[in-house]
Order: sequence, then structure tokens, then C-alpha cells
Amino acid sequence: MKKKIVIVGAGSVGFYLAKTLAEMGNDISIIDIDPEKVHRAKQELDALVIEGHGAQSNTLEEAQVRTADLFLAVTRIDEINIVASMKAKKMNPAAKILARVRSGDYQKADSLLNLAELGIERVINPEQIAAREIQHLIQHATAQEIMTYNHGSVYMVALTPTDTCDLMHKSLRELGQTYAELPFRTVAIDRDGTTIIPMGDHVFLPGDKIFVVCLKDKLKEMYRLCGFKQKKTIKTVLIMGAGKLGRLVAQNLKDQFSVRLVDHRQDKLLKAAKELPDVLLLHADGLDIDFLESEGIGDFDALITVTDDETTNLFAGLLAKQKGVAKVIVHINSPDYLPLVKGLGINSVVSKNLSTADAFMRYVVRGQVHSVMMLEGIDTEVIELSPAIGSKIVGVPLEDVDFPNDAVIGGIIHPNGEEIATGKSVISVGDRAIVFARGSRVSDVEALFN
Repeated sequence: MKKKIVIVGAGSVGFYLAKTLAEMGNDISIIDIDPEKVHRAKQELDALVIEGHGAQSNTLEEAQVRTADLFLAVTRIDEINIVASMKAKKMNPAAKILARVRSGDYQKADSLLNLAELGIERVINPEQIAAREIQHLIQHATAQEIMTYNHGSVYMVALTPTDTCDLMHKSLRELGQTYAELPFRTVAIDRDGTTIIPMGDHVFLPGDKIFVVCLKDKLKEMYRLCGFKQKKTIKTVLIMGAGKLGRLVAQNLKDQFSVRLVDHRQDKLLKAAKELPDVLLLHADGLDIDFLESEGIGDFDALITVTDDETTNLFAGLLAKQKGVAKVIVHINSPDYLPLVKGLGINSVVSKNLSTADAFMRYVVRGQVHSVMMLEGIDTEVIELSPAIGSKIVGVPLEDVDFPNDAVIGGIIHPNGEEIATGKSVISVGDRAIVFARGSRVSDVEALFN
């Protein structure tokens, strides 16, 4: 159902949200005070674009907040997001309010400002989201990307199988005949920068990066079939960047791994010393090759680069790969870097902005659609959706459904359990399907479920 959505902030997060939600058929208004961001939004978005301060009443009136179903405050400044959300709620008590809030102070139980009482129904913290994503990637060292569904019972994992694994040079159809029950379903392949939504005749080739859906208890078997006979073990982790994200990552990892945290800024290290007394801190520049070599960068099992400078993150990541570090995770802000990073051999890329936007999408969409996510660097969207009563897909084996080309169901979450989708699978009302599709096919997929 078409919704009226007002977005404050036309930076990377706001722009992505406006573009994605507009393409889903919603009525979008977007506000920003920066003339350059406003110009870009007017040129590229199907939306009402307003230049002005997002926390001022006259600007919110112009954006038609009083008739909005959803209000999203996603600027980089917490206070603007909070004040804008408070005003929007007062102007339109019926609207659903979501805000990007980076400071943990506003989310403490003893905070003077209770954001829920102010009408903000959901708070999205970018650093917390990115830190959890990095934690998952370290805990599942073989994975290049990872995402969980249904409280962690279903995984979406991206990885590159070994050249000699059981999958190589076989088609999906052959594998289905060889294995009575494959523990996963391949839903997308990234082959030399080209995205493939695989059908039965697609053959796995060396160098393919595959995206699979797998149940949690089948992860070990999935890794084995992809050529990873033993689970990679990580013991030592070097984190570059002691900003908010770096400190959160260190906090999440310090109880499981030996962690060192590096930064050239004394003030950040002082904060880290107070928050992380049991983490070894190093005062140095991430671009100082002599320092990295003196610390034995090649001896670490994993390097995580989360400084505020993307050049530093990329350079340090490349040096670490050259020195033989098995797991390298690089943080970037701009999605424009994704195509570049893909060809550099770096294991995993985390983008705080994209992760934040995807987190908003999980709470924004409602009705049949539960969540929408863009996979980084490939032309595929992941949609989690339920069928409406009487829809064409209900009660019919998937092999008998005229499913759109360039789209595939990876897994099905039933009220009483989960399954990897096969041709024999049947979707019922109340189920949730995890669908992978090119952007151009999303509306066709939704039509089957409506």
C-alpha cells in the first residue's frame, strides 16, 4: 500500500532510503539544508525535495508532515534528528517516527530524555549495527558477508568456494542429483563483476563469489562442501581506528579474541583506555608501514580498519593482505568505493551508511513485505515477505509456480520452523519467504504474493 514518507537528511542514508522507497511506489518528501545534496536529490529522485532546516516547523509543514504515515530523521546530527522527530510527532501523532541516533547517552535507561516517551518508536544506531556486522564476520571467518533472519536461525552467507571443492565445475542440477538434500541454496553468484541469479543449469566456476541461504545447524556442512574442511579459527585481531565504531568492535570482540586497538589520536585512545581497560592500545598512524611491520601485522589472524579515513582503511587492508593476514575487514562510508574494493582481494567490506539504511528498511516496510536489503556490490535485492490470503503462490509447490526470471526463493520461515526452499516447498499464509531478485523483478515477485 502506498505510503506518505518524510525523510530529514539527504546524505548517503537519506538518499538511499528515498530512492528505494520511491521505487516501491511510495510518496516521498526529503529535506536537507545543504544546497548540493538538494540539487542531487532533485536531479535523481522521484520525490518532493525541500531545501531547509529539518527541525524547523515551517520546513516540516512544507514537507507535508501532517499527512505523513512515516517520518525518518537520518541526518548526521543526533540533536537535529531528535528535535525534528519531536516536532513531527506533535504535528502528526499518528505518524510512525524513526530516528538515527549515534550517541549512546540518549539510549541509556537513566537518560534525561526518554526517546520513546518523546514519540520516537525506533532508534537506529549506525555504529552498533556496523559493529555487530563486523562481529559476525569475525566469528564466521570464512564468510565474506553475512546476514541473519528469524533471530539467527537462518543465515545468508557470501563466500568464495575453493577451486578444488565438491561444487566446482558442477551445475546446480547435478549437485541436486548427487546430494539427496543440499544444506544450502545458492541464490546469487558474483562472477567477474557480473551478477547471476542461478538456475539449474548454472555451473560453479573457480573465482565465483556465491551467496547462499543456509540453516544455522547446517553451516558446518555448507562450509565443508565449499572446500573449507576445517573452520577457520581467529585468535588475534588488530583494530585500526579508536573512534566510536572501533571501540564498539573492540568491546564486542575482547572476550573471545586477543584484541589490539591502534590510533594516532591521543584523545581517542584516552577514551578507549577508560572504556576498554583490558584491551592493548597502540599509539600510531595506520599509514606508518614501519610501525605495522614492527608490530608484525602479518602475524595477526584478522585486521579490521575502521578509521574515519577511507584511504587509510583501504591502504592498511591491502598491506595486510600482502603480508598474509587471512581475514581483512575494511570499513567505507561511500558506496561508490564498492566496485573498486571488490577487485582488490579484501575479504569483507562494511559500510556503516548502507547498513544503517538497511536497518531502517527493516522497520519501514510493512504489510506483506517485512524487510528489504541491497546486497553490497551486486545487482540483487533481498526481500523478506509473506503471502496475502488468496495470492497465487499460496498452497502450490514452488516448481509449479510461474516465478519471475532473475528471482529465486532461498528460504522459508514457517511459524513452527524453517526450511531451505526447493521445488517441492509450499508456502502458506503466515509464512515468510526470503527472496533474492534483481531490482527490475521486485514488483513481479510482490505481485505473486499480493
